[in-house]
Amino acid sequence: MTAEVDALRKVLDALEQVRIFPLPSSVLIPGGHLPLHVFEPRYRALVADALASDQVVGIPLLEAGWEADYEKKPPVRPIMGVGVIRAADRMADGRFNIVVEGVVRARIAEERPTDTPYRVVRAELVAESLPPEKELEIQVQAQMLRQLAVDLAAALPDPSGPSFAQACIREKHPGKLADLAAAAVLIDTRERQEFLEETDVSRRLQLASDALAQTLLHVMGGGVPS
Repeated sequence: MTAEVDALRKVLDALEQVRIFPLPSSVLIPGGHLPLHVFEPRYRALVADALASDQVVGIPLLEAGWEADYEKKPPVRPIMGVGVIRAADRMADGRFNIVVEGVVRARIAEERPTDTPYRVVRAELVAESLPPEKELEIQVQAQMLRQLAVDLAAALPDPSGPSFAQACIREKHPGKLADLAAAAVLIDTRERQEFLEETDVSRRLQLASDALAQTLLHVMGGGVPS
């Protein structure tokens, strides 16, 4: 069983009882990797429990005004990225540095009662829209996105550029391709959440292409994407 298939199975099996780690400015997009420094006691417990079982964690974005209720249960956006902890380093004082790999987008259906210090929810997989009548258009969009990834990799001084381009070339599923590209180049929290909530694959491909094109323009102009 490949690592990707194994991760998907773990996440799907966990959707009835997903541990959540709400954050104010981090959005987990499927196919992307989110490094996190975990220092709060309740989230140290979450990571420890996840590592001892299925490694699954959901990362919902906190709604505006979360500060007033942060220690309790502040409202979160219903659509979140759910993924698996791919790397974890536990420090002597109990803090963690972890990397979460996004696997699916899911909708929070309800919060579960729990005796854990962290929150647990029931979530449902978010279906994406991939109409058969738009198949040709979507394939064209996907090929344009792959070309932008190749162009960006060639312009970047970063040695990770070629591996990013190769990953985009290898990915045949247009929805996963859009996610992979957007996760790598979208920086703004609001834009990342809007992308995560987009179920139309054609629209996601367009958003990802726009983000890659903007990044390429900045790189070629010697600037840094804002």
